[in-house]
Amino acid sequence: MDIFNYVFISFVAISILIVLFFAIRTKKFFKTILTSSIIGVITLLILHFTSKFTGFTIELTPYTLGFSSIFGLPGVVATVICKMIFGL
Repeated sequence: MDIFNYVFISFVAISILIVLFFAIRTKKFFKTILTSSIIGVITLLILHFTSKFTGFTIELTPYTLGFSSIFGLPGVVATVICKMIFGL
């Protein structure tokens, strides 16, 4: 693997640890994680199914679903920004 893959994997691991840290601090760990995951996946589905009206499409792949379920709404926003900037 090249250096980009190592940096990407370490960034994702650190981000997941930060999400878990803040979820634990709320004293409602499962409720926080579950709510964030549901909101993220619903938002991604809304963006996907309204693509014929908006002209902006996000494919439903295991990566986008996983990212939106782990990071919630900020994950969906980051996916949209990456799609707009990099055309992913």
